[in-house]
Amino acid sequence: MTSSVVIVSNRLPISIKKTDKGLEFYPSVGGLATGLAAYVNDKRNKWIGWPGIPSDDLTRVECEEIAVELRKNNCYPVFLKQKQLDEYYSGYSNTILWPLFHDLPARMENHDKFWKAYKSVNSAFAGVVLALSDTRSTIWVHDYQLLVLPAMLRAVRPKAKIGFFLHIPFPALEHFSKLPSAKQLLIGTLGADLMGLHTKLYADNFLAACAELTREIVEPGQIIQGAHVTRVTDFPMGIDYERFTKARDLAAVKTELRKHRQKYKGLKVILTVDRLDPTKGLAERLEAYHEFLRRTPSIAGKVVMVMLAVPSRTDIEEYKQLRERVEGLIKKITDEFGTKSWQPVDYLYTSMPVEAVTALYQVADVAFITPLRDGMNLVAKEYIASRPKRDGVLILSSTAGAAQELTDALLVNPRRPESLVAALTSAVKMPKRELKRRVTAMHAHIETHTVQHWAGSFMKSLKKPIPGTKRLTRSLTRERRQDIVDMYNRSEHPVVMLDYDGVLAPLVPDPAKAAPTKEVLRLLTKITTSSKVQMAIISGRGKAELADWLGELPISLVAEHGALIREPQSAAKRSTAKKPAKVAWKQMTNVSPDWQHDIIPILEKYAANTPGTFVEIKDFALVWHYRAASPYYTQKHLVVLRRLLRRYAKEHNLGVYNGSKILEIKPLDINKGVATGLLLEQFSSLSTPDFILCIGDDYTDEDMFEAMPASACTIKVGNGPTEARYRVKSTDDVLGILKRLAK
Repeated sequence: MTSSVVIVSNRLPISIKKTDKGLEFYPSVGGLATGLAAYVNDKRNKWIGWPGIPSDDLTRVECEEIAVELRKNNCYPVFLKQKQLDEYYSGYSNTILWPLFHDLPARMENHDKFWKAYKSVNSAFAGVVLALSDTRSTIWVHDYQLLVLPAMLRAVRPKAKIGFFLHIPFPALEHFSKLPSAKQLLIGTLGADLMGLHTKLYADNFLAACAELTREIVEPGQIIQGAHVTRVTDFPMGIDYERFTKARDLAAVKTELRKHRQKYKGLKVILTVDRLDPTKGLAERLEAYHEFLRRTPSIAGKVVMVMLAVPSRTDIEEYKQLRERVEGLIKKITDEFGTKSWQPVDYLYTSMPVEAVTALYQVADVAFITPLRDGMNLVAKEYIASRPKRDGVLILSSTAGAAQELTDALLVNPRRPESLVAALTSAVKMPKRELKRRVTAMHAHIETHTVQHWAGSFMKSLKKPIPGTKRLTRSLTRERRQDIVDMYNRSEHPVVMLDYDGVLAPLVPDPAKAAPTKEVLRLLTKITTSSKVQMAIISGRGKAELADWLGELPISLVAEHGALIREPQSAAKRSTAKKPAKVAWKQMTNVSPDWQHDIIPILEKYAANTPGTFVEIKDFALVWHYRAASPYYTQKHLVVLRRLLRRYAKEHNLGVYNGSKILEIKPLDINKGVATGLLLEQFSSLSTPDFILCIGDDYTDEDMFEAMPASACTIKVGNGPTEARYRVKSTDDVLGILKRLAK
């Protein structure tokens, strides 16, 4: 069966507008919607995102109408309130992340409040994604608004195939490290199997940040977190080349082109097309154009700068200030150089349909595209694709991702005014033969490296098996232990999962004498008094001992390696009950324990013949204990026992396991990994975990470690091969960690 693809982004490819006549639905314009059209048009797939209207402004009926209408296009909404949008989108995403990732100053005074909202909204997205996908789904998450979503999904779906693509630059470490939540963002993205960025420089910056700010193993092109590997590579995004080449022949484009040619008749057109955004360098372009006019008086009356500035984030103060600055510079240029018959700048503060923009591309002699920093910049590629005669001059910032591909453009440093002025001078004088050579070369590249090619390359890489990587389990040093404590303290929805024997209590000859100490009970009580913590003890012990020893704590109990699960008693019931109420155990297997009747006599016979051994009978397992027995007789009888049990194991679908001084027989479908997965799903239904600590000591805990997401802190107690990321020596080390968490 072919797996479905679930695309997740802040916005959907369908835009919605609320009017006096009701709700209007129309296709969104943009490279992402175009590139992924083939996926979203497949009925098996889904696109999840915010529908574009605060839920406060919608009635319940309108929300239902939106959901129904979007489903017709395989789209599914995540409804957000205005306060969430103010803090998650306008606040953290666009007041902090956007400028910081573009090497501009970011305002951090409201960081903590905005960061909390950012995590909350990412968690809301996670809830919708998990509800609309399954374990076979391939999930592709997009852009800086959802950086921590991959780890949230991985926490619930450890085996899921998850990709992430960042559509903006990833900054150098010196800028990124200024962000208080930098490390948490990295951990969030590392939930992905594949991290895609536009250029190799951005990929290198990301790897450098992980090497410096996390304790993961960073290798060329990949980051290793225990058994999980996140590959990191560049996927330069293209445009829908065919769409722009065909648009040149549309009647609507030809009509717009005639208007533009009439309007700019006799003038050399220098075009800028961008959102009105501080990262786009619009003011710097106007200052360079001013200097160009001052130095070249003979050009007066022969040139015009057409500045299409699309309104953007108009509620953010920096954007309001930028508009004032841009319009002030235009007035300055007009006052100094303009005449009654010639306006040196044609300022268009509006958004235009693609037909009108394509016509502008065709009429422009020069495209002046010089952002201060840009993830890719598709405008540059759209301009080239729209030139049917392979003419025109492209001036492009070397700091735009597209500059890595469009090397035949006039590349400039947008922060050096002289570089911009020199490029303008060269552009208006460039011989036709040279400009045709340059544009032809760029045409050939963008014709093959389209947005469809970009999407296909990413999905092909995501589905490609990851080469085997040897697991490296490291000692839990003081520094790494402090990292775990810090992550726990910062988390809002932590999960702690612990084995019992060998973790909370040392292994002893008589298992009945391994009751928890007062210190252990005190630490567990103190940790679980925090309403934010969800804890589970996942043990091989029987239900009676676990309930007797730990039943009054607000924790989930798992007995017999996952055969039985008991949810915690609510705090209200515990405080009002005169004596502890009995909470029902839920049986997690359909296997009948009748098989025990065949095997008990065999185990008891060898227990009688081997001094120091005894048989433990559980509801769904049998255990032959030999911790207090002579090694000589034990090893001799173990060989015989395993041979005798082989027939029964095959007949009843049982596993025969060697543990720590035990031989255990239990059904193959009972293991801690299954129980762990069920608990994680149960915990995630309340709130997506943002920190997971899991500690075990023996072979049964390896299933638990394997079921954990890559971001989980997994710890093995003692020696031996393990899937855990870290190792400690004894239960004393575990108690040391719990003491730090209890503080």
